[in-house]
This record gives sequence, C-alpha cells and structure tokens, in this order.
Amino acid sequence: MNLSIKPLTSRVRLYQNTVIAILFVGTGFKSGAQLYTLSAQNSSVQINLAGGVSQWMIDGINQLNQQWFYYSVGSGPVYSIDTIAPWSAPTLGHGSSPTLTETYASSIISVKTQYTLQGQLAGSGKATLGDTITINNPAATAQTYHFFQYSDFYLGGSSGGQSVNFNLNGAGTAYQVVQSGGAYLTGTVTALTGGTSVSPEEEAGLYDGTMFGLVNGNPAPILNNNLNAGPGNVNFAYEWDVTLAAYGSPGSSLTLSEIQAVVPIVPEPSSVALVASGMLGLALFCRCRKTGQHICRSC
Repeated sequence: MNLSIKPLTSRVRLYQNTVIAILFVGTGFKSGAQLYTLSAQNSSVQINLAGGVSQWMIDGINQLNQQWFYYSVGSGPVYSIDTIAPWSAPTLGHGSSPTLTETYASSIISVKTQYTLQGQLAGSGKATLGDTITINNPAATAQTYHFFQYSDFYLGGSSGGQSVNFNLNGAGTAYQVVQSGGAYLTGTVTALTGGTSVSPEEEAGLYDGTMFGLVNGNPAPILNNNLNAGPGNVNFAYEWDVTLAAYGSPGSSLTLSEIQAVVPIVPEPSSVALVASGMLGLALFCRCRKTGQHICRSC
C-alpha cells in the first residue's frame, strides 16, 4: 500500500488527529480499520497496520509523510508487510513511553514490528520514535530475505529545502541517517543481530514518486548506496539482505533496532551573535539620532 501526497486532505487529517491525540495522551487507540495512534507528552505517532507509520506529530507539527516496510523472498517480487497473512489486532503498551506490537506471519516469513514513542516537554520540539523489527524463518529450509525500510520525512512540516545523508557511524557501514530542513532528524540502527549472513544497502534521493521501486508486485530493487541527496524534497531507504536458517536452527531470525530522534534546529552561536550585534547597532544609531534632535520614525 502506498500513500499519495494530498496537501489539503493531509492538513485536515493532521488537524483531526491532533485533536484526538490531546484527548488520549499516553495511550494507544484504534482510529479506523488499520490506524492506531500512540501519544506521549508533546508527540503522537499514527501507525498504519498496512505497512508502517503514516504521521508523526511533534508540538502540533507533522514531521513524517510515510515510513513503510517491504520484503521479498528469494528472487521474488517486493511487497509491503501487510501482505503477509494472517495478522490481527496489535498489542498496546501504555505508560509514559507507549508501545504497539504487531506480528505478520505466513508459512514462509514472519515479521514482528514494535514501535515505542517517547515525547518531551511541550514546546521543546523534541521526540523519539524507536522501532524493533524481528524477521523469522518459519520454513523447514533456509531462506533468503530482502527487507526494506522506506522513509519520506517532512521535517518542520515542509517537504522542500531538506538534505539527507548516511553516515558510517564508526562501524564501516552506513547505519546512521541524518536529515535536516525544518528540523533535525537522526536515525541510528542501534542493534542488528542474528542471521547467517547480513548485507545492508542504502539509497538517498530526491522524491520522484517511484519510491526506489518499492511498489507491490515490482521486482525487488537493489539500492545503489547513494549516500547523499538534497537540498529539496528528499526520501531515503534501507535494505537488509539476509539468509536465515531453517526454523528452530541457530540463525533462523534477524532482529534490528532503530532509534529516530527529531530535534529543532538551533542557530549557530556566530549567527546569534551577528543578529544581536546588528540589533545593538540599530539601537545605538536611533539613540544618536534622537540625541541630535532628529526624528527617527522607525524607532
């Protein structure tokens, strides 16, 4: 399932969910057939069981258009994880850091997703969204899987003027992504365990509607490890290629954990000093004019 960008509809939906989030702070609830919302302090996140996250509000501003998960088995086509059947109502965890856990399972693949939201004080512009994904091989023979995470952030509520880049993060592999624009996003893969072999790829680019080929039924794409994009309307994706042993054997599952943190952009000290000195100079200029019996209408 792919989400199209409809600015007016999105604004109406954004307003509605903001009002609902205020009424249900610190809890999770069902909002429609597949939508659930977690709320904590200044933040709320809308989780769509059809494949990922469709909204992330921080202090009344939506930071995310879409974050979706896809998979393929062997050389087969790519599909969003909701096509794995059966799946049922999620498990909700309440409290100051609410969680939502959902499992999608079939005879050839099982994917469990868990989201954890951490808000901050109102007006801080900060919040954290954690996700833990566990992929299991339920088959009697080893399987090769390709698992994808697609992200399209609207930091500061804007799609334009954004830049994104993947960092090596000291591990020799680009397990950290940074996007900046109307706010500052850092997404770090904090753990990657299991599997008999794991090969990651990444791709950053300007949004063109193709979503790097991540469309249900398409041949599974191979991300090109382009690590930078922007400025503009950017999007990015991760890919993990993994071989999992037969069910019950060591290496039959892969777990990856990720922390995504959004913070406001703080002006550099030099910029603040420049603005302050300019205001001081203007004040002195106006005072000198007044002392000389001149009229300074702008002051």
